[in-house]
Amino acid sequence: MMKYLIYLGLICSEHLLNVKATNTGDDMVETPIVDNQNVPLLAMFDMTKVNKRIKAYFSDTFESKMSDLVQLKLEDVLLSLKIDEDVKQYIESIKGNLTMNIEKEIKNYFDDVKQNLTASISEGDNLYEHKHHQCGGALQDCGDLKGTSCTSGMYILHLNGLSPFRGYCNMVPSGGGWTVIQRRQDGSENFYRGWDDYKNGFGNLTGEFWLGNEHIYKLTSQGNYQLRITLEDWNGDTVYATYKTFSLGNEDSSYKLTIGGYSGTAGDSMAYNNGKAFSTKDKGNRCAQTAVGAWWYGSCTYSNLNGEYLRGKTSSDKDSHRGVAWHYWKNRWNYSLMKSEMMIRKP
Repeated sequence: MMKYLIYLGLICSEHLLNVKATNTGDDMVETPIVDNQNVPLLAMFDMTKVNKRIKAYFSDTFESKMSDLVQLKLEDVLLSLKIDEDVKQYIESIKGNLTMNIEKEIKNYFDDVKQNLTASISEGDNLYEHKHHQCGGALQDCGDLKGTSCTSGMYILHLNGLSPFRGYCNMVPSGGGWTVIQRRQDGSENFYRGWDDYKNGFGNLTGEFWLGNEHIYKLTSQGNYQLRITLEDWNGDTVYATYKTFSLGNEDSSYKLTIGGYSGTAGDSMAYNNGKAFSTKDKGNRCAQTAVGAWWYGSCTYSNLNGEYLRGKTSSDKDSHRGVAWHYWKNRWNYSLMKSEMMIRKP
């Protein structure tokens, strides 16, 4: 500090005398002065030692300051590391607690879900048992639903001693309880099929289908059945035919038809088919080929509800018998109906 005061004193003296010192080198400084007689003089000062001491001072000061700065930064870094370590430990602690809490919450959640699900299943089972008993269960046929509030739709039919199969129950006509065995409505299903298809059944129970001769035979072997047929033309007019007696023989008899006791508005177009065997394009009567269908043909038939879907009036004699025909409604051969539905039920 003393060096600074000496140096500053010299500078102040220069300014007070209004004269300037001249630097003649790195270490030599010349400056004008006056003696006691006010005679101007020129003095030379050797600044070597002063400069060294100034440099040493600044060097020591810089090193000290830098050391302090480095120390501060090092302390900051160490503090930061300590903070990071504390944070890490804190996070690990939180993580452990979170894991335990999450596992506990998950366990509690699934315990609740399991309990609620068990209760729901139990309640659902009770509801199912009630509905199953009322609108399902081990139905012999759709007649078991007659007089109930059950709706039309697919149900499982399970005849005594036989494998269960799906059937469609029509709950609308005459108190319901009808097992549908055939439906035509839009031509979406091909009915010109072989023996095995008609034996086992085909199509969509909610659309066009044939239930299957084997199913029909087994159903009608369980007791007395009646047949109801509903028909609709392309003008939207509808008629029906009911037969008090309807049954099929087994496959060995080629599913021989027994039918009788007609009543209705459609006209009796199936009396001719009574006692006839079922025929398809690959087995039985050749009329299955000429009529492009599968039915209880003689030579040939007055009805052909499994015939070709021709959408109304056919155009020539060649098309006779080929359509979805019911001769005694239209009193002609060359008319193919829009809809037909065949269904059976015990009286």
